[in-house]
Amino acid sequence: MNQPTFQVAIIGFGTVGEGVYRTLERKAKKIEALLGRSLHIPFVLVKSVEKDRDVLPVTKVTNRLEDLLEYDRLDVVVEASPDAETAYPFVTELLRRGVSVISANKELMAKYGEELHQLATDHRCHLLYEAAVAGGIPLLNTIRHTLKTNTVDRLEGILNGTSNFMLTKMREEGASFPQALREAQEKGYAEAVPDKDVDGWDAYFKTTILSHWIYGKAPVWKGEPKGIRHVTVEDISLANQLNGRIKHVASLVKVGDNVEASVEPCLVLNDHLLYGVEGVNNGIHIEGSIVGSVMLQGPGAGKYPTASAIVEDLVNLLLRKDEKVEEQGIEFVEHGFSEKVLDDSSYTGLWFVTGNEALLSQWLTSVGAQKLTVSSLRPEQKTGAIVYLNFDQQQALEAFGEDIQLYPVLTNIGAGDIVGEKKEEKKTVSF
Repeated sequence: MNQPTFQVAIIGFGTVGEGVYRTLERKAKKIEALLGRSLHIPFVLVKSVEKDRDVLPVTKVTNRLEDLLEYDRLDVVVEASPDAETAYPFVTELLRRGVSVISANKELMAKYGEELHQLATDHRCHLLYEAAVAGGIPLLNTIRHTLKTNTVDRLEGILNGTSNFMLTKMREEGASFPQALREAQEKGYAEAVPDKDVDGWDAYFKTTILSHWIYGKAPVWKGEPKGIRHVTVEDISLANQLNGRIKHVASLVKVGDNVEASVEPCLVLNDHLLYGVEGVNNGIHIEGSIVGSVMLQGPGAGKYPTASAIVEDLVNLLLRKDEKVEEQGIEFVEHGFSEKVLDDSSYTGLWFVTGNEALLSQWLTSVGAQKLTVSSLRPEQKTGAIVYLNFDQQQALEAFGEDIQLYPVLTNIGAGDIVGEKKEEKKTVSF
């Protein structure tokens, strides 16, 4: 006797939604072999039915959620709408009806994740969202399936491909911020209104999701996310002289019973694994209590990389191999290995500071900062320096405003290993 087909609907038929449809269409034989049953897509829900959609005759294109709700055979719905406001009423109603949802919507999950998870639990269905964090990189499933006995002490990631593409373009070609943004838009890497990408909110949403997924709780933010608008070609050139690259980095650090989070441009030195993550790629560096340092890298967005993550979630769900979000507290249980990070001082002590040569020297002297390495541009007389700052010194420099820029430094060498007369002398370069 033949098994009944799995019934899957799709909300949204833009880049991601169409990518999922095409993937399910082209990989139908392999998916059927994996599941032992075929898939049928009865509905695609869109905002407007006037536009022609290239779908098979067995798929109805509709703008009525009621069509999905009245179809009592749905096994799962793929949600690929553009923002939280569009998705929220659809997803909540589906979960209330006991229909499982797979989402690629990072804003939805960051803003309403806890509520939606509770709805899924209450109505005995599932909510999965691998594609919402790092596109085609299997980050969430890797953490949960293959690192589940590790305690994640630290995660650092390049989570926004638009910003990474622009910073790479600025470094390699000397393009200005507007030029790099224009090319990103022309290639489809940036939206017409790119604020969520270049101002750090996209990475902020993804970092929030990761904190809940790994630690079961919201992080303590060091401040609002910082984007890349203030990063200049001059700062990028100064960083290059010091064997570093400016990257837009999201971080989570387990500090005691809390999780500290930040999203901001950083100076990544060439001994750090994120240094080589270029173009539109994403990269995630994880410090696990047992495995040590792990690096995941790949496409963080795009039609088929994102579709890949969604379809993998779909197959795992239908095979009943999906995982639930972390229960709060598990990551804070004593794990039998020495704590790698007791506080954040060894990482936040090093800063890359740029500004006018004379003023920067004056300011660093006034706060008593210790220079470790120096780079300089002429004839502009702009200087960059890697310095060791305590918290009070950092706050004093930030008070000077936009005349200087501060970037945290990511390196495998702790500040304590660099500070010292002999090491300082060896690492100081004059231009």
